[in-house]
Amino acid sequence: MAPGRRIAGMLLCRSGESRVAFAAREVATIELPRDMVRPVGAARQAFGEPEGAERVLVADSGEAVGVDALEIDAEPLEVLPVPVLLRTMGGGSLRGFVLARGMLWPLVSLVDFGRYLAPPEEVT
Repeated sequence: MAPGRRIAGMLLCRSGESRVAFAAREVATIELPRDMVRPVGAARQAFGEPEGAERVLVADSGEAVGVDALEIDAEPLEVLPVPVLLRTMGGGSLRGFVLARGMLWPLVSLVDFGRYLAPPEEVT
């Protein structure tokens, strides 16, 4: 997603004391952690907090991220650019920042963030 553009349809998510935003169009389904067939990473991991999640956002391609809470925001928001220093954070999933509800939210790619947080596959 190119910085400086506007985006409508965001999922504003809480993970512990931290927050993260996803473009709503990236989310195919929202599931309960207990309904997931395989383990998924929780956004809390990226913020150094204990694992856990109340909901799981799932992309069409299967990547998933657990979050504690979410709200939908339909207002068009400007995407602020990612500083060069932060471009590789979160496995390169950071797409910019949005200002919503008086707070700055990191906007991440659900697919890339899901891959970054994914537990290693077990070898049998």
